[in-house]
Amino acid sequence: MNSMLVAVTAAATTFAATSIDDLILLTLFFAHRIPTRKIVAGQYLGFGAIIAVALMAIYFTLSFPHKWIRVLGLLPIGIGIKQLIRASKGDKAQQMWSDLGMSRIALLIFSGGADNIGVYLPFFLVSRAYLSAILAVYAFLIAAWCLFAKWLGKHPGVLRQLDRRGHWIMPAVLIALGVYILNS
Repeated sequence: MNSMLVAVTAAATTFAATSIDDLILLTLFFAHRIPTRKIVAGQYLGFGAIIAVALMAIYFTLSFPHKWIRVLGLLPIGIGIKQLIRASKGDKAQQMWSDLGMSRIALLIFSGGADNIGVYLPFFLVSRAYLSAILAVYAFLIAAWCLFAKWLGKHPGVLRQLDRRGHWIMPAVLIALGVYILNS
């Protein structure tokens, strides 16, 4: 049971670490009054595609020795460092606010999912005994993320703070997660 608790906690952490950018996007979608059903459906579709790609990659990766799987922890560390460099240069996510449909929202979520796949692949491999629990946690957290983003989208002060500091939080968590995977 202790291992399950660790896996569920790690699932929540990996979701939060890789989905800060989604939270910002979702908040902006809600702030621009895009219909809730389009946003939520687009988030689930885009995230589902990210998970599908990570699971397909696992299928091909299982033939590698376990100690090589740990090396994949370098992926989230590299992504985190890349995000820190981009943040230090002041790069911000491009804003695209026209009449976004569900499929376009899903595509935006999926296209921002390279960091997710880079983190989920080694995490899923290390925690494959608990994969169904991890995916259930992700499904629940997507709904919670959407609810939270909807709430944030109504508060301009919170939105301004996320825009200013959100790009520093994700890299730090990704680097910590990569270190965790390397030590697994």
